[in-house]
Amino acid sequence: MKIFRTALEAGRAFPGAAVAIGKFDGVHRGHEAVLRGARREADRRGCPCTVLTFDPSPDQYLRFYSTPPILTTAGKLDQLKRRGVDCVVLLPFNRHLACISPEGFARDVLSRQLRAGVVFVGEDFCFGKDRAGRVETLEELGPALGFEVHRVPLVRLGREKISASRIRALIADGKQAQAERLLGRKLSK
Repeated sequence: MKIFRTALEAGRAFPGAAVAIGKFDGVHRGHEAVLRGARREADRRGCPCTVLTFDPSPDQYLRFYSTPPILTTAGKLDQLKRRGVDCVVLLPFNRHLACISPEGFARDVLSRQLRAGVVFVGEDFCFGKDRAGRVETLEELGPALGFEVHRVPLVRLGREKISASRIRALIADGKQAQAERLLGRKLSK
């Protein structure tokens, strides 16, 4: 698995990739659905399966939560490799990225730099300054910028929506078995 710190480097090496975008904190069952979609499409198109993620995560940078991430960056990369990802763009989340508009992110990062062919995101995906961009924003912008967008439905276990914030809360409350059930595997030590 190739790891890049800029979208431009990855786009030069792997143009037209099937790209899964997200924080991938925990690489839980919901993330796996996004990754499976990107992997299937990459195989269908004969292109690389790329993950665009962030280090630190936007939530850590913006201090949206006080609990530690489910996985370290090394742990996240290990889990992504185990799921057959060919390329990871580990984009540094910083002030510049926090201030970029949704349109600027789609145009500059996804289209011009990464040169994405198709993008996979969860249906609750938010991006850009103040999290103003939604999946619908990508769906509107993508065709004019040269990439398709695939919305992956949220994954539920029973009635419970699987999310990293829910898993982090369970871990913080000492409910490891419940967290692992949502995660889909044992917690890493």
